[in-house]
Amino acid sequence: MKKAIMFVLIASICRIASAQQSPVVGLWEQVVAGDRGDGSPVNTQRVDVVFVDRKINEDTRFSGLFAADISPQVLCCVDVKRDDLISLSALLKKYPWDPDTADHLKKITGWKYIYEAKLVKPNEQNAKMRSLVKSLTVPPTLSPYSAPVISGEIATAQMGKEFKVGNADVAYSVRMSNDKNSISYKFVINGKPVTLTEDMFPAE
Repeated sequence: MKKAIMFVLIASICRIASAQQSPVVGLWEQVVAGDRGDGSPVNTQRVDVVFVDRKINEDTRFSGLFAADISPQVLCCVDVKRDDLISLSALLKKYPWDPDTADHLKKITGWKYIYEAKLVKPNEQNAKMRSLVKSLTVPPTLSPYSAPVISGEIATAQMGKEFKVGNADVAYSVRMSNDKNSISYKFVINGKPVTLTEDMFPAE
């Protein structure tokens, strides 16, 4: 009986360890707070947050994926500290959001937790990320940006729709809604699907 109990405990621990090793996925949102609505960058700040499918147990680096569906390119990277967990209500209260940005954040679906994040240092960014960061700082600097992310640092710059992160098999796809008002990012990790959806920002 004791051997049987021990076997069950060992099997349970192995399942937990396996689950923890599978990558966390989500959406990285870089949005602007403090926009007065007149197109002026004065007193505005860029805020980085990630909406993820499960809680992280340690400080984690996420790689972004440029949203191209056929041959996604890797954006490296954003860092998240495990203690920087924030609720949606707290996030909405913490910064002076304009109505469109607040509405956008409220309508993101498929996530369970939100963390504040930081871009990695310039010398740790890959060429795609450096190009993106440069383009987002060209005046006016009020354009929001978002990208699907997956935990782990991916060395390659370009991938197919199926790839590995550690020991996990990952499939990735993007789908635009028929009315072009929202976009969905689907990850299938070891056969288990996770889909995150966001509305498109209104065209200027």
